[in-house]
Amino acid sequence: MTFIDVCFNQILGILKKYWTDKDGTAGYDVARKVISLITTEKLHEFKSDTTYKTIFATGPSKRATAKVLNNLAGGSIFADYIEENISEDGRSNLAKDLKKLTGVPMDRGTVGRVCYNLLVDSLKVGNHLKNKKSPLKKSEEEKIDVRSGVHQYISYVRDKEEIEVDGVSFKVSAHLMNDESEVVRTLPYCHALFEAYSEKGDQNITAKNIENSEYKIHFERQKRWFNEAAWYERSLRDTVVDFDDQYDLLKQDVYEGIEPVYHDEDFGTDGIKRLKKVHQQVVILQLDRSNLKNIDNILGNDTKKGLCHVLVNDGEIKSWVKVDYDEVI
Repeated sequence: MTFIDVCFNQILGILKKYWTDKDGTAGYDVARKVISLITTEKLHEFKSDTTYKTIFATGPSKRATAKVLNNLAGGSIFADYIEENISEDGRSNLAKDLKKLTGVPMDRGTVGRVCYNLLVDSLKVGNHLKNKKSPLKKSEEEKIDVRSGVHQYISYVRDKEEIEVDGVSFKVSAHLMNDESEVVRTLPYCHALFEAYSEKGDQNITAKNIENSEYKIHFERQKRWFNEAAWYERSLRDTVVDFDDQYDLLKQDVYEGIEPVYHDEDFGTDGIKRLKKVHQQVVILQLDRSNLKNIDNILGNDTKKGLCHVLVNDGEIKSWVKVDYDEVI
């Protein structure tokens, strides 16, 4: 699964909107500060490649990029700086803007580490060398209007990766594969799964040892379902009119439908059993509140299950193990 189809400079441009000037950084100095936080290299060494301004006009040069990737300082340094120097509201807005650009779920609590991974991944795949514009981005007039009564027929055709609307085809993103970039296991839904695995068994499960644990197959299945939900969001965001509002309504519908099961006290701290029952509940929900329901054949059971993990990333569900029962009183 490749999350990154944007360049280093696009991510940097969003960062600049919320970057604090407490340390006096601005303009190209922000780029320089960002590089200093993700690498152990000394800043003055980058000046030898060409002028610093030229390097960051189109993205770091190949030589500068190699230095960064060979001497990464670690995500915690960058994440700590973001948390200490950007306000809570700023981090929330930064997370929203980055999510809209990249399709990677995050919130203000995870935006620092996720942003670090996005920057590093963009350098690794070479997307810093040029700006890429999504071929799916359309003007409002070119998007599909899913409001009831506007169209006779709207249906997703999986083998063509298209949505057919009254005989007209709209191309959507290809389905995500189950391989992953480093950013995946930093997402909250993964940590919630690791917590459930650890509570159930005798071993503390983490991103580092999940592959060698008895829960590997279960985790792979959850990732596959999450990927379906991520694909659903990514495909429709640039294709459907008023997608953000309609998607929020869909997620609200999901949460309200699974909430009674999620808060069932009989599960105790058995997070795996709670998740299983929640998934059994979500597949029978009608989910009629959002107009996205008017697209036939696209919201399958795997996507519905994946939306439960999206709710964890959004902070609507904090844990499958430690449930706050006061929320429903």
